[in-house]
Amino acid sequence: MAELIDGRVSVKQCGHAVTALMEYAVKQQEKREENELLPGKEENIWLQIAVKEIHGEAKLKPHKIPIKYPLIDPRTSAICLITKDPQREYKDLLEEAGVRFINRVVGIEKLKGKFKSFEARRALLSENALFLADERVIPLLPRLLGKIFFTAKKQPIPVCLKRKDLKGELERAIFSTYMHQNRGTCTSVKFGTLSQSPAQVLANLETALPAIIAAVRGGWDNVQSLNIKSTKSLSLPIWSCKLGAGEGARWHGLSLGDGASEEDDEKVMTKVPNNAKVAKANKHPPDRGKKPSAA
Repeated sequence: MAELIDGRVSVKQCGHAVTALMEYAVKQQEKREENELLPGKEENIWLQIAVKEIHGEAKLKPHKIPIKYPLIDPRTSAICLITKDPQREYKDLLEEAGVRFINRVVGIEKLKGKFKSFEARRALLSENALFLADERVIPLLPRLLGKIFFTAKKQPIPVCLKRKDLKGELERAIFSTYMHQNRGTCTSVKFGTLSQSPAQVLANLETALPAIIAAVRGGWDNVQSLNIKSTKSLSLPIWSCKLGAGEGARWHGLSLGDGASEEDDEKVMTKVPNNAKVAKANKHPPDRGKKPSAA
């Protein structure tokens, strides 16, 4: 019997898709590097979740999704922590807890002052690969940081700085990916990078997918399709719901040919207007009551 992720998605199909996608993305990246003077940003691997019914509201606090291999390596990438004031208090707290992987601590007052200008915020964004923030200041950050952080998919991740195991809390935040709920029908979750091996990316997908589906309102019944893509590639399908009607299907309610007779189907079809005739009638309406022009 084929191995399935969360009882639905074929591991074998995902493995083929991940390998093919990464081989293509690496080749395209090598071609771009031949023509570019400066190296570009490393591409990520994304899971796209298309749902049948949209969410009514967007939430600032993302869903924490576990993965086996972290996307950000603190040994090579800078991490910034945004805190309440006074900033010095939290720097001392990190030192006491033995936290050495936070490169910069920024307080709210410093965001309002030193990083008020667009240029300063853009520099802060480019200098750090990941942003963590005290969960108590998360509601203030959209206004203070601006949309540039959200467009770059670097919105700060909420953490609880009051936990006794502060080091563990911050480490768990780094060893996770995040699902940001929006108001649309499609959500993307980053679960791998091109610097990782296909086996590592596949392991991350196997670990993350059950938690991602659990975070979708309605679970599997509300999922229409799953695709994977790199930052600059087209998407590859790995799962799609049934096309018919009924539980878990794409369409709800009565559809043609489902629970209806051929006679009923014919009656429905006769009510559908001929689009060609309608278009022609709209383009050349009859000249009713129009008098002929004089010769």
